[in-house]
Amino acid sequence: MWLAIDGYNLIAALTGEPLERLDLEYERGELNRLLIDYRGNSRHRVSVVYDGGGLPGGSRKSREQGLEIVFSPLDRKADQVLVEMARRYGSGLTVVTSDREVVRLCEESGAVVLATEQFWQRLQLTVFAGDAGDEDDEKRLDRRHLTRKKGNPRRRGKKERRRDRRLESL
Repeated sequence: MWLAIDGYNLIAALTGEPLERLDLEYERGELNRLLIDYRGNSRHRVSVVYDGGGLPGGSRKSREQGLEIVFSPLDRKADQVLVEMARRYGSGLTVVTSDREVVRLCEESGAVVLATEQFWQRLQLTVFAGDAGDEDDEKRLDRRHLTRKKGNPRRRGKKERRRDRRLESL
């Protein structure tokens, strides 16, 4: 599985602080170290995308112990890079972000999207406990349909089942 992570979105969600108040270089380093440990335990392909720092015409990429670190070009945001990756790789990509617009555009392209909180829980379990752990039954959602439909009413939608399968394989 290939994970593409919105780096600053994950940092902001984890710290609960506005990015302007944080030492971004330090926070990036800490997140990168965690993702390297995660990648070592899970063996998934992991790319983390940050805003800015790239060249005016293209993005700057580097690799650190198997973690692909991407800085978006100066004229584009990391969100746009993630959406382009989703369009290019479709269902082969799992995007980690909580930005609603990015979620919508990535799902339209066929990519699976995980919320940063979901991924953070898995990251903690994998890095700090050494395994992915068991999944609760909280995933079950009761949905009411306004139209009369055939089939099992408790079966979750295709997108949700695919997201769950990706989450279980983390």
